[in-house]
Amino acid sequence: MKKTPTLLLAIFMIGFSSNLILAQELNQAFLNSLPKSIQEDFLSSEDDDMLTDNFNDRPETRIQKIESGIDSIKDQIRTIESQINREEGADDLIVFGSDFFSSYQSSFSPTNQQNFSSDYVLDVGDILTIQTVGNLSINKKVNVSRDGTINIPNVGIIFVAGLSYEKAIQTIEEYVAKKFLGIEVFVNLESARDMSVLLVGNAEKPGIYTLPGGSNILSLLHAAGGINENGSYRTIFHKRNSQIIQTIDLYDVLIKGNLSFISPLRSGDSVVIGSVKRLVAISGGINASAIYELKDGENLKDIISFAGGLAEGADEAIIISKANGDLITLAIDKALSLDLNHGDSVKVALFSPLPQKISTVTLSGAVKKPGIYSFDNGTTLHEIISKAGGYHEAAYPHGGALYRKRAAEMQKEIFEKTYNALINYLASGTGTGGLTSPSNQNLQTILAELKASEFKGRLSAEFSPRMIADDPSLDTVLVDGDKIHIPFFVSDVYVAGDVLNPGGRRYSSNSSAFDYINESGGLGRFADKDRIIIIKPDGNAVVVKPKRFAYGAVDPIQPGSTIYIPKEIGKIEGIAYTATLAPIISSLALSLASLNSIK
Repeated sequence: MKKTPTLLLAIFMIGFSSNLILAQELNQAFLNSLPKSIQEDFLSSEDDDMLTDNFNDRPETRIQKIESGIDSIKDQIRTIESQINREEGADDLIVFGSDFFSSYQSSFSPTNQQNFSSDYVLDVGDILTIQTVGNLSINKKVNVSRDGTINIPNVGIIFVAGLSYEKAIQTIEEYVAKKFLGIEVFVNLESARDMSVLLVGNAEKPGIYTLPGGSNILSLLHAAGGINENGSYRTIFHKRNSQIIQTIDLYDVLIKGNLSFISPLRSGDSVVIGSVKRLVAISGGINASAIYELKDGENLKDIISFAGGLAEGADEAIIISKANGDLITLAIDKALSLDLNHGDSVKVALFSPLPQKISTVTLSGAVKKPGIYSFDNGTTLHEIISKAGGYHEAAYPHGGALYRKRAAEMQKEIFEKTYNALINYLASGTGTGGLTSPSNQNLQTILAELKASEFKGRLSAEFSPRMIADDPSLDTVLVDGDKIHIPFFVSDVYVAGDVLNPGGRRYSSNSSAFDYINESGGLGRFADKDRIIIIKPDGNAVVVKPKRFAYGAVDPIQPGSTIYIPKEIGKIEGIAYTATLAPIISSLALSLASLNSIK
């Protein structure tokens, strides 16, 4: 049986507040007689005493430890402040697109088998595979020669340089069809030539790059390490023969996902990355916080669009921190056409509701629908029981139990303080030979029971529907994690402790506590007749003396009650022990039986 001490702390502290005696060596025989786990508690107590004794000898060591702990806490505070600043400010925002090339495919060459688009332009160095089916059988790889032609055996010479892949296939098919009837031609681009492209301007690594055929502007930029901090993602010039053939806006790729370029790269082309003109930061209640580049004519509406639109929960107000230090607060609908300058910062107000934890209670035992129930704040015990269909016909509400985690934690805290105080007292050797005698089996038993204590956190609660109907204030408000158990009716009374035959006895409305003790063989030799405990089914306990039974001074024993008779330890420990420690250990025995934990 697990026992939970709850009343010992006050008794123990009163009993020892006037007994500050110098520590002496602990009796080794007594220490050896204790279980190993309890020995460790005593040895730990001695170490604490040693630290206390040496406190004045080495104060600098303790001061250093305290200062080290303070420095550690300061470091944690600085870390938390840094995280808050990152979340609240725009200092850590990056230029949109700057991380794209760091995660771009590590090889800018086409992967797996080459799959060229129909607008790929053939040129010197490309290799085609020509196959025919019909009267003429051809399966030949042919190169695009320096003069821009291919030579197909038994067919002839065809000019293909400068033609798109799709146009070249059409040209070859038409040429063969004119010379031969009933022949079907299949053309495949076996491999593409390498091409040299010049990259200048605001690239991380400008220069001449050799790329495989089919590579596009993204492949070139990746090979160059991307765009530098002064470069524009939206003004990239593609030049051929010293003429601008297209201006590339990478936002079409990065935001819209458009990978088609007006004119693919060709050998001899050059790419010029322009300089950025207007960078504006936006954060808060939008979907992609970053620093965006704006072209001429673009405003707040455009940057919100670039950022993926307003986030769920975005407020109607925005705060604009101007580059000159001015702070402007406007409603979004009135600010969409607002022009923004380089260095401005936009903060969209955001309401982000915190997810509410679902509170649950576990209901078991004699209810019609036991289980785990969720509930709202303010829900009471009887509301949950009603939600579970009410009590079972054989339920015993008077014995209902409510367990709460916080109550268990408090019981444990009280126990640990009390247990440590008891260990320190015993380890100090303030008692006589009776205290440290190896034959002190009862003390060992008490310590072992303390060590094995469990803490369930039972709370007193009213389980009677009639009582709640008369006074609703008696109903208990539930908290998350509560556990409720409603027992089925039992017609037993339990007798435990120092009796000859402890165990369950059949309930009788005419029987007193003394009757149940007699049915259990009577009090034992060392029974503490002055401290017999009656634990009611609802967990409340009372202490009575046997002589009061005869006068009817004790409330009737209820079904499911427990009668506990502790030992009077002082009877077997000697006069000196009785005078010093026995009353406290006896009080400890009483507390072990409290809160119905004996059952």
